[in-house]
Amino acid sequence: MKILSLMALLLVSFGLNSLRAEDLPGLHEPLKTVTKQYLVIQQKLSSDSFDGVTAAAQDMKKAMAADTTKTFTPEFAKTVDDLAAAKDVHAARLAFQKVSSNLIAALAQAQAHTGSLHTVFCPMVKASWVQTDGKAVRNPYYGAAMLDCGEFQKQY
Repeated sequence: MKILSLMALLLVSFGLNSLRAEDLPGLHEPLKTVTKQYLVIQQKLSSDSFDGVTAAAQDMKKAMAADTTKTFTPEFAKTVDDLAAAKDVHAARLAFQKVSSNLIAALAQAQAHTGSLHTVFCPMVKASWVQTDGKAVRNPYYGAAMLDCGEFQKQY
């Protein structure tokens, strides 16, 4: 069972690392870039890794700062600041909950229809997130400890 979980994590890692902004049809800049970086963070946290989380959050901040369309609320920007300031996986996971809530609201506001984004709800932390895999849950809040804990809610 552990070997299967590890193999699934590796497959997810390889798949998301190759995700490009153009792979998110239906999203316009800067929401596309913010979502792409968010997905990098979701994959890292679901793999119990903190490596690259800060850089991806910083890229989210840059895209949000350059936003002339006012897509992002000040609250959303603050949650990304908190994520960028996280010093470890635990702190990043706590901040990621708020970032996820704000991203889901932004996707709904934009009436996003990518066909490749899915929201998943974790009943253990009572929080949702967005991921690209629509078949296998990849929980960023618990990682390998409870990788498949979650219920698919909506597709964007």
